[in-house]
Amino acid sequence: MAGDIKMKYVASSAPTVTALHSLASSQDWTAGWVGNSINNTANAYQDYMLSGTFTTHASNRQAGFIFVYIIAALNDTPTWPATASGTIGTEGALSFTDIEERDSLCRLLIPAIQVDNSASAIYTFPPTCISALFGGRIPPYFAPFVAQNCSTTTTAGLAAAGSALYLTPILDQYT
Repeated sequence: MAGDIKMKYVASSAPTVTALHSLASSQDWTAGWVGNSINNTANAYQDYMLSGTFTTHASNRQAGFIFVYIIAALNDTPTWPATASGTIGTEGALSFTDIEERDSLCRLLIPAIQVDNSASAIYTFPPTCISALFGGRIPPYFAPFVAQNCSTTTTAGLAAAGSALYLTPILDQYT
């Protein structure tokens, strides 16, 4: 019996990002927002694409960058890496001690999103595959981390609404 293996996109979902709204600016990108854990142990998808949109705050704006990272659990329990403050895998604020800690625990999903000092500007990034960050395989558990320095101080760099992430699972389908 001959057949083909084709890529199939599963319905996209929009993870909760309420704590991402009004996210305080971090001039060195060590403080930011972490999303809920994504559990791939049951579905065993071949990959996930993450895309998103960010709306900057209306005041205290400065030119800067938004970075989107992926943090993988250390095993399938899941055991998450220790951080300075916050809980990886639970939506909310997260801070690393320094950039060395952030860079050893996180994988940069996309190049920096460069922002200007326009108030309430909207920035997007296209669907980007996560497996490439981990040698072509998806970790059993992972979570997104977003950090930005869009405001001149530690005030909100992102607006109180208008930011969103989209997660699209991918699997192999036999036809």
